[in-house]
Amino acid sequence: MSIIKTDKVSYSYTEQGPLKKAAINNISFSIEKGEILGIIGHTGSGKSTLVQTLNGLIKPLSGTVFVDGKELWVKNKKLCSNRFKVGLVFQYPEHQLFEETVYADIAFGPKNLGLDDEEIKQRVTKYLELLGLPLQYLDKSPFDLSGGEKRRVALAGILAMEPQVLVLDEPTAGLDPKGREMLFEAIKNYKEKQDATVIIVSHSMEDLAMLCSKLLVLHKGEMAMFGSVAEVFGSDKELNEMGLDVPAVTKVLLELKEMGLNVDTNTFTVKDAVSSILSAARKGEIKC
Repeated sequence: MSIIKTDKVSYSYTEQGPLKKAAINNISFSIEKGEILGIIGHTGSGKSTLVQTLNGLIKPLSGTVFVDGKELWVKNKKLCSNRFKVGLVFQYPEHQLFEETVYADIAFGPKNLGLDDEEIKQRVTKYLELLGLPLQYLDKSPFDLSGGEKRRVALAGILAMEPQVLVLDEPTAGLDPKGREMLFEAIKNYKEKQDATVIIVSHSMEDLAMLCSKLLVLHKGEMAMFGSVAEVFGSDKELNEMGLDVPAVTKVLLELKEMGLNVDTNTFTVKDAVSSILSAARKGEIKC
């Protein structure tokens, strides 16, 4: 059974009049438990709107969203138990902080789940440590922390609810390489320990190639592609027509292929690209 499924989901921010335009239109896809899905597309293609329908922040004007086999909306009411299964982290999650202390901010979600104080305490400390922050921070104001630390506290607050599906909208925006690496490591650890499903919205093709098993491409509110990383990034001409690109390492391999070198162009990470080039070199196709 799919953990997330959308059936012909559409939404428009202006429902009537000459300015009516669908933000997303007729979107249907499904992902299984434990998968990592990347969503790509230009600004305005409907990425953020789509992910906000997955936990009930936005109610589709038409179509149906299913979470763990159950409709998210029934008789105009949200199924709260299903909403809690999908944790959404916005593009700048530090803007979600509002409590007086780090502890209170991370504990807010678990409290709303009705957990007892001991379980809440365990989750708060567990996910603060998972994100590489010291326990001494628990009594600090989250607004006294650095930008990267604020982001990790906000993410800890979502993880502490232990959602089955973790949705991240541009999670690495504004982070330096070290911050990006630490964030992705935490996400991977959470996925493995909780057997969770992860959905990542990103403009970084390199990040998605490294992390994801499937990709969904949105173009002008429509679903243009949906498939494995190899299937989507293998369609470089179609992506280029939409103004999108493949990972930089793939572009290099495509150019080497045009030069007559037998390299694997279905390669999307630096590690695999190096392996492919070294393999060609060992066969004498590249003069070192």
